[in-house]
Amino acid sequence: MKKFRLFSTMLLSLAVFFFAAGGAGQARAAQKPEFELVGGINLDTAHPYYLGMVRFAELMEQKSGGKITMKIFPSAQLGNERDVTEALQLGSVDVTLISAAPLSSFTDDFQIFDFPYIFSNREHAYTVLDGEVGRTILKNLEEHGLIGLELMENGFYWISNNKGIEHPKDMAGIKIRALENQMQVDAYNATGANGIAMAFSEVFTSLQNATLDATGLTPSVIGSQKIYTVQKFLATTDHFYAAAPLLMSKSTYDRMSPELRKVVREAAAEARDYQRDRSKKFDEAKIKEMTDYGTKIIEVDKQEWIDAMVPPTYKKYVGRGKLIDAALYDKVKAMDPMK
Repeated sequence: MKKFRLFSTMLLSLAVFFFAAGGAGQARAAQKPEFELVGGINLDTAHPYYLGMVRFAELMEQKSGGKITMKIFPSAQLGNERDVTEALQLGSVDVTLISAAPLSSFTDDFQIFDFPYIFSNREHAYTVLDGEVGRTILKNLEEHGLIGLELMENGFYWISNNKGIEHPKDMAGIKIRALENQMQVDAYNATGANGIAMAFSEVFTSLQNATLDATGLTPSVIGSQKIYTVQKFLATTDHFYAAAPLLMSKSTYDRMSPELRKVVREAAAEARDYQRDRSKKFDEAKIKEMTDYGTKIIEVDKQEWIDAMVPPTYKKYVGRGKLIDAALYDKVKAMDPMK
């Protein structure tokens, strides 16, 4: 009898232990994260911007043990890039991944990345973005209420059109969309085109109704946004490289403990490498999709385009008292691994 009671007591103790442990686990699971972040991007869920943001969210949650989560709103649900960046400054949105050009309204630092043919290839871009130049530019965003975490990418721009553009002289009179950045407008104008600064949300309709004749965008965006359905040709100009700053609201970042800030930084660096890899592969997939659709890819002589775009843009924007410091320009060009 005593043995039976002892055995029963042991079973009861074990039951209480497992019940308590299970209850504690459920309680931990039910705890709210310390930070439930809101992230917004301009592009859709197929684009590498979104994939990079998802990876960033996953890594933050894993590395923080669930203390940081993030809900992502794609396709400009929270507004265009400028809107979301301003929301970060106000603290009403926590994270975004955008093109560098809209930041020109907050700081001139990013203008170097919008200079035509500033990078010869992706390796050159990564060398600059991940080195002293890129780190300094990201750090300088703090005085504008933004934390620059990393520089992801959208890739190199091609020109979509219905004319069959191959040479710079073919751009005469062409109405081409530029980002909301005057240097990009002027670079297009140097070829004889009419550069028009326009929000991305207006581009497809403007091409469809011929308010625009052409646009410069990456193959991944031209493909994912189905722009090739209203544009017959793509010229492989590679004239701009689109760096993509991953930004966090400074007010959000400042509320985090040093440990969680470290988590955010580590997650951002890992997500950057993942996103860049996705970007390259997505470009390749979209180029195939477009050629299968019937889009004609026109291979261009890039030196012709460099000669048309770079000298006039350099004369206007680079030098003492101008937008881009000549020493910085020379430093970036000298970092080309191919040189």
